[in-house]
Amino acid sequence: MSKPYFRQVPDFDYVSRDSNQRQISQYATVKNLFRRGKLRDDIFGNLSFFTKYKIIGDERPDNVAYKVYNDETLDWVILLSNNILNIQSEWPLPQSVFDKVMLEKYGSYEEFNSIHHYETKEVRDSLGNLVLPAGIQMQNNWKGGNGFIQGYKVFGATQIFDTTITNEYVVSLATQIPGITKLSKVIISGASNDNLNGTFEVNGVFDDFYSFTFTGKGPVDKNELGRITITGNELFEFLSVDPIPESNSYYYQYYDNNLESNVLLPSASILTPVTNYDYEIQKEEAKRNIYVLKPRYLNIVFNDLDEIMAYEKGSSQYMSRTLKKGDNIRLYR
Repeated sequence: MSKPYFRQVPDFDYVSRDSNQRQISQYATVKNLFRRGKLRDDIFGNLSFFTKYKIIGDERPDNVAYKVYNDETLDWVILLSNNILNIQSEWPLPQSVFDKVMLEKYGSYEEFNSIHHYETKEVRDSLGNLVLPAGIQMQNNWKGGNGFIQGYKVFGATQIFDTTITNEYVVSLATQIPGITKLSKVIISGASNDNLNGTFEVNGVFDDFYSFTFTGKGPVDKNELGRITITGNELFEFLSVDPIPESNSYYYQYYDNNLESNVLLPSASILTPVTNYDYEIQKEEAKRNIYVLKPRYLNIVFNDLDEIMAYEKGSSQYMSRTLKKGDNIRLYR
């Protein structure tokens, strides 16, 4: 069955450019690479002619052709079946080459682990209906949209006051963050007054702010508050009553018909980070899923290729079905 592709490509007699040739009529025979084989449309567009195949390890097209057709010279059938023109970029790279390409592209091994993008996890409502599909790509600098909300503005502590003689303080924080409820955890760290640092429970939630209590020692100033972590590991800075920029926190919001209310999910709970290395691996893995032409249709492709590659009579350059001869411009100098 052996049908090497380039043996079927017709020849072209091209005037020699060799300066050592003394005869101006000297020609060199080359392959006419402008003739390119292809699968005809009624085959290429019909999946019933193909079977799925997953490239294993460092398999090359000739390896796949041998496994499928018992003939490694039919590697070109594998490539035509998947419309692969550039094997270097469209076929999976060997692992050793892949690592080298990665290093050239990203500059260092440290950059391999930098975040390329995020992908969503599957989210379903209280009745099990799909709300957010898994695998949607979100760039690592995304600005929201499609149900995602960028971090709410937080306006800092509006009041801190001593409620008892035992130095129990109530902190009221103005915020637009929904989802805060009683018993939510609030963690303060990095406050200038160490008495403010610790874990506290929210004991009051109102229309536009919530409050929590803690026990301190001595007077407390609202400007002494440091970084605060709210349940869900979303970070906000509370420094004063003056507005601060929006945080880099994100949420996903959807309406649950069964609950008749909006549901707000911290982005950290529904997004998976994908590193540069993982991203490149995903692209390589996608290349491994190819289609191979079923062996019983090979003769149709062979016959079509014979017609595509053959020269037709009528041209002044025609010599035979497999040879054309170019004009010798050297004769007309």
